[in-house]
Amino acid sequence: MLKLNIVTIQLFLFSLILNSTQALAISGKEIKDLIKEHLLIQGITSNPLIRESRQFKDCHHKLNIENPYDSFRTVIVSCKTPLKWQISIRTNAESKFQAKSKSKNSYNFKNIKLVTLKHNLKKGELIQESDLDFDYRNNSVGNGYFIDKSLLIGREINQNLSRGQIIKVRHLKERFTVVEGQAIIIYADLNGINVKMDGNALQNGHLNEWIKVKNKSSGKVVEGKIINEKKILINY
Repeated sequence: MLKLNIVTIQLFLFSLILNSTQALAISGKEIKDLIKEHLLIQGITSNPLIRESRQFKDCHHKLNIENPYDSFRTVIVSCKTPLKWQISIRTNAESKFQAKSKSKNSYNFKNIKLVTLKHNLKKGELIQESDLDFDYRNNSVGNGYFIDKSLLIGREINQNLSRGQIIKVRHLKERFTVVEGQAIIIYADLNGINVKMDGNALQNGHLNEWIKVKNKSSGKVVEGKIINEKKILINY
């Protein structure tokens, strides 16, 4: 009987949580990690200057990160809904590329070591380590290229690519943290009581983005925030 009462209480609390409209907050640490990931994809290491304990209004979509300057020293992080806000953050960005030389020697104009393709690949193929090579190119290649092969292994390409071509972010199919139909855990914490329910994702989504999920046992559809590849948080 005691066990039954505990289960009943948990279900009641979970029901209250599902109907709660309390807004979640995004921490400075979450924003810092998103910026680091955003820049690392472009071959840039960083240590954004933002207080990790700082709290921001929650966002119902993936945060927008813009690079207003070519140096990547500063980025602008913004949200459009439910409340519009933005913040400029210094990144302390450091490129992993070799330093540019002022010499007129032709070799010095090919000073960026980046990842290229060894042979042709077709749209939909997954990149293998054997598909990749390194080459030196000049600084006119633009942004969005890779200098680390490990970031590309297993990624799916969204268009046909040719031998010797520089692989860029725009050539890759978007990688979601959670994909539609995936089994997830709906998680909530109310006054120290943890409630977990099995569910399924009804939408694709990125880290910290809100998506719709379905509770397996009740069939109820709710919105939750993606915490990692398996966990959806519906309330703090």
